[in-house]
Amino acid sequence: MSNQSKVLKTIRNSAIIKNPLLFEAIGLCSVVALARSLKLALFLACVTFVQMIICEVLSSLLLKNVKRYWRVALYVIFSVMVVFPIMYLTLRFFPNIAVNFGIFLPLMAVNSLIALHCERVAVKSDVKKSFIDAVSASLSYGVVTIILGFIREILANGSIWDIKLNLPVNIPVITTPFGGLLIIGFLAAALKAFVNAKYPDASPEKAFDLSEIRRSHRGSIQDLMKEEFNPYGEGEDDVFSVREYKKKVRKSKIKLPEETNNENESNETPLFVEEKERTYLDDFSEILSDLENQNSSENDGGDKQ
Repeated sequence: MSNQSKVLKTIRNSAIIKNPLLFEAIGLCSVVALARSLKLALFLACVTFVQMIICEVLSSLLLKNVKRYWRVALYVIFSVMVVFPIMYLTLRFFPNIAVNFGIFLPLMAVNSLIALHCERVAVKSDVKKSFIDAVSASLSYGVVTIILGFIREILANGSIWDIKLNLPVNIPVITTPFGGLLIIGFLAAALKAFVNAKYPDASPEKAFDLSEIRRSHRGSIQDLMKEEFNPYGEGEDDVFSVREYKKKVRKSKIKLPEETNNENESNETPLFVEEKERTYLDDFSEILSDLENQNSSENDGGDKQ
């Protein structure tokens, strides 16, 4: 496959087959809440465009050898580096836009679209492919956002870019999140019909497979708190877990002390015992039992008095 065909395939997958808004439903919250007019939609598209390119390029350059659960936090840091200067400039030069965006402008720093594409493409590819993916995904995201803002402004106010067109249209409910989701639903149906006709073997339903993000959240919070800060996994090759020990023992056909028959049980404590992994339910049950003991002790004290 030539380089040109690879580039075209990357653009097709990122912009059409796996369209962020219409097939993957990523970043819907900010779009349906903010893209109420053409001006706001264009601003949102521009911020996402800059944010995607910077975060994917930095992730491709710096985060390939970092553990998955540390990478997610670093994606947010990269996004903050982009969004906060934009917030300052917007408040300084475009206060009306800043008022319309409200809390959603700082919340763009935790855009799930950034984490998904950084984890799916950037940390597994070179800078060139990451840049192409960022441009194609953010452009397709921006095009849908602008179309949505264009339609909603016409239907709600009968205007374009705050210029009245004297159209006999006045549907203010279309500027609500429900109206945004309704229009996106029609656009998604149209795009899916186009993809099925143009690329019948592309199987766009696979775009909903978010295993890339699920793999990034492995491990519980307690495990992360117990571990030392070691994002690059130095020295992990020397770790010998209990599970690996049991596998090797079973392969060598040697029975562990806990696997012996009841007739040959001994009082000796096994050398290797795998503790049951604790969950939040165990902690919750302990809290409930402590509360019950405290209430019973208080009741006993009251009865004695």
